Amino acid sequence: MRLFEILVLALDGLFLVWAVRRPRWLNWLPITAVLLIPLHLALEGYRWQMALAYGLTAVLAATAVWRLRTDAAPGRIWRGVGFVAGWLVLVTAVALPWLMPVPQLPQPTGPWGVGTVAFYLVDENRDEIWTDDPNDHREIMAQIWYPTAPDPVGETAPYLENLDVAGPALAEQFDLQPFLFDHINLAQTSAYPDAPVADGTWPIILFSHGLTGLRGQNTGMAQELASRGFIVAAIDHTYGNVLTAFPDGRTLFYDPCRIEPSCTVTAFVGGRQLVGQWAEDIAFVLDEMAGWQNDPNNRFFNRLNLDSVGAFGHSTGGGAAVQFCYDDVRCGASLALDGWMLPVTDDVAILRQPVMFLSTPVWLGAENRARGEAMYAQAAGPAFNLTIAGTAHYDFSDMPLFSPLTPQLGLSGTIDGERVSTILNQYVVAFFSRYLADADGELLSQTAVFPEVTMQSRP
Repeated sequence: MRLFEILVLALDGLFLVWAVRRPRWLNWLPITAVLLIPLHLALEGYRWQMALAYGLTAVLAATAVWRLRTDAAPGRIWRGVGFVAGWLVLVTAVALPWLMPVPQLPQPTGPWGVGTVAFYLVDENRDEIWTDDPNDHREIMAQIWYPTAPDPVGETAPYLENLDVAGPALAEQFDLQPFLFDHINLAQTSAYPDAPVADGTWPIILFSHGLTGLRGQNTGMAQELASRGFIVAAIDHTYGNVLTAFPDGRTLFYDPCRIEPSCTVTAFVGGRQLVGQWAEDIAFVLDEMAGWQNDPNNRFFNRLNLDSVGAFGHSTGGGAAVQFCYDDVRCGASLALDGWMLPVTDDVAILRQPVMFLSTPVWLGAENRARGEAMYAQAAGPAFNLTIAGTAHYDFSDMPLFSPLTPQLGLSGTIDGERVSTILNQYVVAFFSRYLADADGELLSQTAVFPEVTMQSRP
C-alpha cells in the first residue's frame, strides 16, 4: 500500500482500538483521516480497492464529530456492535488494497535514465496472412526503451497505453473481471516519453511477447536493460497479441479463429507459420531501425550499434527470437524466456550464435522441454540452459508483480514475484552484456548465486 493509504487506515485502526472510554483527543484521528483523503487522491490517485476505507473513515469521522459536540457515549450494546462491525470492515478495507496492490516495478539499477517512444510501422513488402483482404499489409506497433540522461525530468510513461480497452481485453484473456485491471496505470514506470537519447552508440535488443501477450508485458526488464546501456525494441505482433491500438483509432484484438485449428474462418497455418511471421516482424523492425540510424531527422540518428544486435522473447516470442537469430546474420545472441520451441524450424537445432534458455521446471511440457534441451546440446556457439525452481509460465513477465494472489489465480508459481524479477533481470543483463557489449557477464561463470537456479552451460 501507499503512504497516505497506510496513514488513513492506521488512524482508523487507532480510533477503533479504544472501544470504551476513548480519550477526547482520540476523536480527532478519523477527522484527520478524512482530511488526508483529498491529499491521497491528489498525490496517489483513486483506486477502487480503497472505496471501503473511504466509507469507513467517513462513518468514523461522523461518529467522532458527534461525540465532540455532545460529549456523549453510546450505550454498552451499541458500543459492542460498533466495535465488532468496525473491525470487520477495517480488516476487509486493509485486505483489499494489500491483496490487490499498485504494481511495483523494479527500479532500474544502471547508470542511465530511461526514455521511451512508440512507433507505428507498416511493412509494404509483406501481406497480412491473418486476414482475407489481399490489400492488407503487415501493420505493427513497436515501443523503444533507450538510455537517456541519468536524471530525466517530466512525467513518466503509463504502464499500459489505452487502458480503457486493454484492461477488459486482458481480463477476458485471463478469465478475470475487468475492474481488477483498473489500477494498473497507477504503477510508477521509470521511463520518460520522448526523452533525448543519450550520446553514444548503443547495442540493440529486440523483444517478442508471447501469444496473447503485449509489447509492454516485460516493461521492468526492458527498463533495466535500457538503464544498462541497451536500446530495447518491443513489438506488438498484430492479431497474435491481446490487442494492437493504432494511432488512427483502430484497435485490433486477438481472434483465436484466425490462428487456431478449432476455428474455420481462416485456414489454420500452424504455429510454425506464426513463429515465422513474428521472426519476420523482428527483422522488419531492425530494418526500420537501420533507416533511423542514417536519418538526421530521427532521434536515433547515429545512436544505434547495428553491429551488436540481440533478440529475446517470452513463450511463442522466445521461439520467434531464436528463429530470427538463426535466419538473420545481423543477430549476435538470442534468449528465450520459457520459450515455445516446438514451432521453430528443424534446421535451427544447430544454433551459431550464443543462446540462453531460461525456463520453468516443466518448460511448457515434456515434448517442448526435450526440443529445447536438444537445441542447447547441439548449439555450435556458447549455450546456457537455466531452470528456476518455483516458477510458472507468466513469472517470466511482469505478472507476478501485480498481486500476492497471482499464485492462487494460477498466474504465477510459488516463488516471490520480486525475487524472480531480480533473478531474471540479472541473468538477462549478464547474458547480453557479455555477448553484445563486451562486458564480463561474471554471473554466467558462477553456479550458486541463486539457489533457485539450476544452470547448465557450454562454452
